[in-house]
Amino acid sequence: MDIDTSGPNQAATSGDSGEVTRAEGLWFEDCGLIIQAENTIFRISRDFLAIQSPIFHDMLSLPAPGDADMRDGCPFVRLPDAAVDVTVFLKALIYHDFFEPAPSPTTMEILTGVLRMSHKYEVDSLRKRALIHISRFHPTGLLDWEQLDDEASPWFQELLGQTGPSFLPIIILARQLSIDWILPTAFYRVCRYTSEEILIAGFTSLDLDTTDKILCVAASRMLETTSVTEMLEFLWSPQVIDGCGSPATCFTSRFLTRRLAEDWRKRASDIAPLMPLDVWMGNDWDHLEVCDSCLSTMKTTHRQAKELFWNKLPKMFGLPDWVELEKRKAEALD
Repeated sequence: MDIDTSGPNQAATSGDSGEVTRAEGLWFEDCGLIIQAENTIFRISRDFLAIQSPIFHDMLSLPAPGDADMRDGCPFVRLPDAAVDVTVFLKALIYHDFFEPAPSPTTMEILTGVLRMSHKYEVDSLRKRALIHISRFHPTGLLDWEQLDDEASPWFQELLGQTGPSFLPIIILARQLSIDWILPTAFYRVCRYTSEEILIAGFTSLDLDTTDKILCVAASRMLETTSVTEMLEFLWSPQVIDGCGSPATCFTSRFLTRRLAEDWRKRASDIAPLMPLDVWMGNDWDHLEVCDSCLSTMKTTHRQAKELFWNKLPKMFGLPDWVELEKRKAEALD
């Protein structure tokens, strides 16, 4: 296919609401289908698109009425989708290196656009590729969560770098497309990074529905208080650990470290509250000066508390348990 050399920003025709421009890299003069989304037009291969998508196949197989709209002698299709979504979708179909499989980097705009369009037009290969990208950062297992590298993908960095809406787009997208297995960790991150005021006020197109707002507000209060307290319980209960060789010394260290952890909570609450999975991390064990027996018991107790919390996480947001969510994930990626 020969790309038109007249330039992607050349005005092609007049639309209903302003000038229509040709999409960069998606106007092929030797192809016979013209598509318009908002004020952007695309000229691509009708047969190629029909092969990729059963929805387009059925649409383009219908006999054209005598008064069918034509542009430059080509069939003309107007799509209701956002131009940016159509652009990234078509580029992902045509250019093999535009949207590569994970762990190759991508952007939030590309990922969400490809996911929406591939879901709507039933392009399974692209949909699965996008689902794998988004699922990597929303694991269904605690160990995978602990091994996450937040800097591994630009699209995830975009969300971490935002102020205000933060992870709200992920929940909205997951609800729209029934990507249920990413919701527990998506909700958890919203509670971690989004204030109650922002959740309630909303952000126009980034506004959660009322049910999800209530879930987030209620869960946030539980996570910041009871759940964090339970996660730190290993620091001072029981007062004497079986097998401890220095009860007084070990308890003093545990008590002082618990006070230190409470101080972390207070200081963090002004920025982003510490949540159960974040309040005690690997290097925090260095603050303790306890005997080997106490340290071993405390690590076991803390691990059990994390696993118990992780298992309860989906239920906090009204979701099925992890077993069911993992089943849905496997079916979607099969």
